[in-house]
Amino acid sequence: MPVITVNLKDFYSLVGKELPISFLKERLPMLGTAWERESPEEFDIEVFPSRPDMFSTEGLARAFSGFIGAKTDIPRYMVAESGYKASVDASVKEVRPNIVIAVIEDIKFTDEALKSVMQLQEKLHVSYCRNRKKASIGVYDLDKVRFPLKYTTEDSSFRFTPLDLQGKLSIEDIFKKHPKGIEYGHILTLFDNYPILMDSEGTVLSMPPIINSEDTRVTASTRNLVVDVTGLEWLTINMVLNIVTCTLIERGGCVKSVALAYPYDTPTGRDVRSPDLSIRRLNLEGKAVQKLLGLNLSMEEVKAYLKTMRFGVEAVDGDTLTVLIPPYRVDIMHPVDLMEDIAIAYGYDNITPEIPRISTIGEEDLLETLSARVRDLMVGCGYQEVMTYILTNPRLLFTAMRLPEVGAAEIVNPETTEYTVCRNWLIPSLVTVLSRNKHRDYPQRVFELDDVIELDEASETKARTRRKLAAVTTHAEAGFSEVKAVVDGLLKALGVKGSVTPGTHPSFLEGRFGVVMVNNEDVGFLGEIHPEVIINFSLENPIAAVEIDLEKIRERLRKPELSL
Repeated sequence: MPVITVNLKDFYSLVGKELPISFLKERLPMLGTAWERESPEEFDIEVFPSRPDMFSTEGLARAFSGFIGAKTDIPRYMVAESGYKASVDASVKEVRPNIVIAVIEDIKFTDEALKSVMQLQEKLHVSYCRNRKKASIGVYDLDKVRFPLKYTTEDSSFRFTPLDLQGKLSIEDIFKKHPKGIEYGHILTLFDNYPILMDSEGTVLSMPPIINSEDTRVTASTRNLVVDVTGLEWLTINMVLNIVTCTLIERGGCVKSVALAYPYDTPTGRDVRSPDLSIRRLNLEGKAVQKLLGLNLSMEEVKAYLKTMRFGVEAVDGDTLTVLIPPYRVDIMHPVDLMEDIAIAYGYDNITPEIPRISTIGEEDLLETLSARVRDLMVGCGYQEVMTYILTNPRLLFTAMRLPEVGAAEIVNPETTEYTVCRNWLIPSLVTVLSRNKHRDYPQRVFELDDVIELDEASETKARTRRKLAAVTTHAEAGFSEVKAVVDGLLKALGVKGSVTPGTHPSFLEGRFGVVMVNNEDVGFLGEIHPEVIINFSLENPIAAVEIDLEKIRERLRKPELSL
């Protein structure tokens, strides 16, 4: 989890009062953080990834000032209209299609403020932005920039002065010689042209998501900023821009909008005005709060706790509150998220623990015992465990795997186009992991042991979770015999007799695919991934894969003669 360093004097000035370090050490963890270290000048604190708005001194102080009652209710942010404009060239659509921009003027910067903003940028990049792949942030000195801006692409011979250098380098040389180019260049290696943000005079601001330009460097003397966020997902880049913008407002900044002209459609049209710091609204039922938290709270108490967590309450209609959510709280997606904040404001230390009134004796479920055993065996086989999202999209789950788009549970109201269905098998997720690690050394062997969602064969509206194991191996010699040896060893270690019979599957090479049988029952499959699938994921080396239904294996282990 991200660990941020906070200057005490700076933190006190933002909170509005000076507090004993012992008080901070006791109360800050109650906000959902973990205390790491303190000194007379600063402290380190670990912030849960679910609260990216607290990855800075400003955000942490904003939340804490409400938690201790110094500043309650919702912060309100104004975005002033301006003549700032930017255009998006059609060439970026296939490379890094989305950009939003904000201008923040009259910031009261200090050395500590600058460190905090740079720290926020770094922590967001590592966590929420997935190491810059989903989104990347650029911060520039407005006084060194001439609007209108242009977001376009250039080939590898294009030259500019990257941050921390004095001379110009070509994009090709940046990938080879600059530390940031070496570290993040793999994000753009599939393309022949690369995104560039420049001003009306040809001054380069940045090459997203790799490096900013030295010509627009921000210093402690900077008072006016341009902030951009580029990325693949529209919702993500707007959320990140909101966090950064609201953080800079805490330093006294005045936000001005930027009008962007797109040559293609975005979720908000072709004419985009950013940032959007409008307040969101979410209804919350008092009875639901009481049921989930087990607390007998009045509506006035619920309202007060929400304001402590810097939410607003617009109206109370009987048992329902209309809660106002500030633009930086990107983690609030469901009423349950609000209930969690109410519990934090109430104080987990004030909730009396109770032993559940049950008459049964608890023990570990056989499926969990089996899962733990299989994990150990897979690690022993030289595979590394990964965890991927249960949500995915039809392109990865079906199209890229050469399958028809049927059999997956769909999300009724998806937040993004990236996550619209629930996975019904694991191998596509693992191949996606391989595609994101092409820059790593080979061989690569990873496995995942987790749940999938399968539709009921008798009803398209009913589904159930099912525990499965999948593993993939990729290197120049990866093949059928390698994964078959893994399956044979796994079944033998579990005390289950099995065999592999020939079969066919669109995602696998014909003649190099087999069905895993235990007691004449199909419990999984293995084989060599079809070359077309490998190309669809922009990979080159052969891939062999296996997927096993652990719940079917568990049924075999229920017999008295079989045990773990």
